[in-house]
Amino acid sequence: MHFQTESLIYPVRQTAMLRILPVFPVTVRQDARYEAILRPFTGLRQYRRAEAFSKATVDFFRKRHMLSIVGDHLELTIDLPQEDSYIIELYIDGIEAEKLEIYALEPDLFSLNAYRGDNHMHTWMSDGKDSPMYMAAMSCRRGCDYCLITDHHKYEPSLIAKRFYEGTGVDFLVIPGEEIHSPDNPVHIISIGGRESVNAWWREDDREYRAAVREAIAEVDDTLLPEDRYTAAACQTVFDRIRAVGGVSVLCHPHWVLSQTHALNEHEDVTDYLMDHRRFDVLELIAGGAFEVGTQMQISYYHDRPTMPIVGSSDAHGCFLDQLEPHNYTICFAKSLTVEGIQKAIRSGLTVGGNENKLYGEYRLVKYAYFLKRCFFPRHEALRDRVGVWMLRYASARDEADAAIYNGLKCESPSKLFESLRYQG
Repeated sequence: MHFQTESLIYPVRQTAMLRILPVFPVTVRQDARYEAILRPFTGLRQYRRAEAFSKATVDFFRKRHMLSIVGDHLELTIDLPQEDSYIIELYIDGIEAEKLEIYALEPDLFSLNAYRGDNHMHTWMSDGKDSPMYMAAMSCRRGCDYCLITDHHKYEPSLIAKRFYEGTGVDFLVIPGEEIHSPDNPVHIISIGGRESVNAWWREDDREYRAAVREAIAEVDDTLLPEDRYTAAACQTVFDRIRAVGGVSVLCHPHWVLSQTHALNEHEDVTDYLMDHRRFDVLELIAGGAFEVGTQMQISYYHDRPTMPIVGSSDAHGCFLDQLEPHNYTICFAKSLTVEGIQKAIRSGLTVGGNENKLYGEYRLVKYAYFLKRCFFPRHEALRDRVGVWMLRYASARDEADAAIYNGLKCESPSKLFESLRYQG
């Protein structure tokens, strides 16, 4: 790359200054003629538009524009009329030199930052292979801004990782979480950011839990088989409890195919009931890497019910050759990298689930996320990798003096990168 734009993200329907900067060792030549043509990625979309684009707007995207040389950079006044990616073809003395890309957003998304996270992983404190600190660090190395440690039956491992890194000031968020397995209920459920453990609740007060389930059964459709009525009621009870302790409830991999039985872990009648009487907050659309058949079934199932929020998760149980396996993730569009900020984004459906190959979710968000995957996340991942290396070294340090050696890397703030690329005027 020889040139780059100063900003990546612009507001729609506002006059803005596009600034194009040379990348060292290239410089702007004062004797050269610089021109650019902008092309909306999806074309100008006038169909079903209340008011037709003006002739001036249409003509703007059909011709080259002379760029002004201002000191060491190039400038062009722009007004981007629709939410879209815009391809910039840069010409130097009539010869195409480079293609650049920017994105224009409506106000609701323009004000939000993009964060990547993993909402489901396990450590050696349940059936995983590595420590909570190691799993958090590896999430960071793989480009995540946040992660949840969600051990089976256990809330404490997530707190161990959170407390371990919290005092260091490192730019990474560990959100408290757990995978909940209530008695006689095969359905897997995650709590994101709850103030206390739901697993501990049913373990310590089984009588209260059973009473809540009995009350919930009375509301469940009696056309379900008895065992499915109980499962549905138990799930609704857990969802309600998660909400009561301030968490976001996730229905996990409902089409997981058990290797032992070659059948679904969760009866589809239960899934249908939970969808029709939804008290959970979000569907885990993709998770794990060994259950591709179940994942594809979930995606097809979601296409019939596309109105609910989704997340993507690794469901990782360890790392192989220093790589988190597999690497599914969620992109959250949130105001801040805080527990509350991430929870609000997930509840509001401002998420995309995906991996290195595919992204899923609302079309508007997926289109934007693919742009970020091309133009933002490569830079972000490089910074995250360096912070993750610091986290690994800090976790393996023998004493405070040993840990202090690595403090230089901790100063990086990848989560601030996105804000710096939003147009400021």
